[in-house]
Amino acid sequence: MGIIRFLYGELSHEALVQASFFSALLCFIVGVYWMMRSLKDSVFASVVGLEYQPQAKMFSLVVVSVVLVAYNKIVDIVPRHRLFAVICGAYSTLFVATAVMLTSTTHGLVGPDGQPIPPSPERWLGWIHYFAIESYGSLVVSLFWQYLNSQVNLKEAKGQYGLITAGGQIGAITGCTLVVGSKRFGVPQLYGAGGLACLVSPLIVQMYLCRFPPDEFINVSSRSAPSSAKKVQPGLFEGLRLLIRHPYVLGIFAVSALFEVIATILDYQMKVLGKAAYSSTADFASFMGMFGQAANTVSLVFSLLGTSFVIRNFGLRPTLMLFPTMLVVVVGVVYFVPSMWCLFGVMVAIKGLSYALNNPSKEMLYMVTTDSIKFKAKSWIDVFGGRASKALGSVVTNTFKKPVTNLMFYGSLVSLAIALGLLAITSTLGRAFERLTASGELIGMDNEQGEEEKQPLKHAAAEDEESPKA
Repeated sequence: MGIIRFLYGELSHEALVQASFFSALLCFIVGVYWMMRSLKDSVFASVVGLEYQPQAKMFSLVVVSVVLVAYNKIVDIVPRHRLFAVICGAYSTLFVATAVMLTSTTHGLVGPDGQPIPPSPERWLGWIHYFAIESYGSLVVSLFWQYLNSQVNLKEAKGQYGLITAGGQIGAITGCTLVVGSKRFGVPQLYGAGGLACLVSPLIVQMYLCRFPPDEFINVSSRSAPSSAKKVQPGLFEGLRLLIRHPYVLGIFAVSALFEVIATILDYQMKVLGKAAYSSTADFASFMGMFGQAANTVSLVFSLLGTSFVIRNFGLRPTLMLFPTMLVVVVGVVYFVPSMWCLFGVMVAIKGLSYALNNPSKEMLYMVTTDSIKFKAKSWIDVFGGRASKALGSVVTNTFKKPVTNLMFYGSLVSLAIALGLLAITSTLGRAFERLTASGELIGMDNEQGEEEKQPLKHAAAEDEESPKA
């Protein structure tokens, strides 16, 4: 237990059990996403054409906006713990249907003669599958963090999040490994397996509720926060209102969105060079699967050994600033060494540390907000903000995609400028978080006059033996 205490701090038995449930849940959610993500670009390139990917990212903003409005309506109707059954069930149906269509000799990957069907922007299956995977990656992963942030308190989160994130990386590595063997398993078959795996997540949530019945266990933060802090206000655009109203929430939006712009540019640069080196669907899918394996292995190792240790010992503000500092360095490396394997290494580094360090520390910023912000505003930040930032990154890649030398030169300059801006924003946001935790305020508590109230945000006492609420 000494090494666990050193890496994760003092965690009770109940906190470890809770972390295990969420780690398993994230394992399946991220595992499905990374398997689909690794297939997404190779299938899109074969069905539609890789040159249309920037347009697809821009169009996906419209698609996920519609999905987001529908999701906000569902949140008003469906209990939080039932959201996984509704959302994951819908994606399961969609992915299985896509798997069936990919075997078609008319709409799928190969024709009646056994030869690949030529890519065309008129082949609607490629667009539908792309938008489905893009929205799944935004919505379901965001739903996981929304639910998790409503269940844990700040003190235990510093120790739990590293363990939970490690579970996600195990799932991601597994998903990517399956895609590396896509020649053996078959692309449509992997799609079908991913669709069925979506149904595991609601089962894990149900098991969690059996272990932590909502009527018997109370989250520490739920006891200390006012009841209005736990209430999710109805309204299709309530999350957008909260996002615009509170500068702190806008800061979280900026931290989430600006990184995605840089990642989109670097990702497209790597894929253009990778597609030139690996022309067939299976070979390119294997290349992307290998990338996923490497990135998630880095993330897994750091999640287990570094995430909780860094956050607990250095604090949230320096941790938030560490990632954009690394972005400045790696973008400079790409500028001077614009090769495929250089981009591969850079993307492995930033994706790995993004999952293991940047995402957990960013999620902790929600600990000083109400549940309306955690469920409503966060969905706008993760889904709409994520798509909008990728669309903005795609504007850059679409503008400079030909010749490739322009893409490498101007794409790197834009990325460097954004990374420097992100460094300044994380510094300011981290300072605000420290002030809020010290004063005991909750962002989003409004009285009848519409003025923000200060409410106590008490953390768990060492002697507290009660379990978290489901």
